[in-house]
Amino acid sequence: MKTAGKFIQGALLCCLTTLAALAQESVPGKVYVAELNGGVTFTIDGKLVELKKGFSLPVQGARIETFPAAYVILVYSNGTSIYIDEKTIVEIDKFVQKPFPAGTDTSVNEPSVSTTFGRILQGRIIITTNKLATGTSMIYVSPQGEVRIRGQEVVIEVTDHETRVIVVLGDVTVLSRNAPTGSVGLVLQSGQMAVLVNSPATDLAGNLQVSPADPGVVSALAPLIEAAERARRIVRFETVSGDSAPEIQARVVVPADLPVNLTVSPSTLRTGG
Repeated sequence: MKTAGKFIQGALLCCLTTLAALAQESVPGKVYVAELNGGVTFTIDGKLVELKKGFSLPVQGARIETFPAAYVILVYSNGTSIYIDEKTIVEIDKFVQKPFPAGTDTSVNEPSVSTTFGRILQGRIIITTNKLATGTSMIYVSPQGEVRIRGQEVVIEVTDHETRVIVVLGDVTVLSRNAPTGSVGLVLQSGQMAVLVNSPATDLAGNLQVSPADPGVVSALAPLIEAAERARRIVRFETVSGDSAPEIQARVVVPADLPVNLTVSPSTLRTGG
């Protein structure tokens, strides 16, 4: 009986510890460097950080820039991946998430509610996600508008004059830069593309055009999307006790050699729409 009592007591303590962790405030998330090719700079708080494949590091406040023929694939600790193509500049203003217990397969389900707010200033990114948790917010803004992502495979390309959004799978909401206050935006579904342009207009028609995605463009992007998807499956994350607060750690689960030389020219997204 004493042994059983100790077992129950231990199990109860474990459950209470897990519940306490889940009830805590959000903590800074991390990214895992799944693939790195060519010249890429990663700067946080004005300090240049050397990136290497297999590194895990905080991303909130980071500015990431890739040079010609370069790319990097990062996996967020919520299980989302981001393929940052050549000649691209991305800033991650915020990435936080709730602590979560070990053992969650982050490649299938988001382990806890998270908030991501990023800026793509130029170039192209590809976002692939797991099943996002209820309450999660994932927003990327560009000079021409805003993309609210719910999953699962999304391409965003930014030039001086326009932003193109291709939803390969899943759905997103897009809003133009000059959308009226309170606007709910326009929902894009799988197989659709939106083009947001520089325009003083305050109506959707003046800033945003929607059309079916060009199958040729989607086909050309397939290797990049597949690489981003594979990256999500080689790493898991878990929350561990830190010195003063919970911390998120990465753990590689499957050795992987992702494809190299995957650069696809931004001209492939020129559909003439």
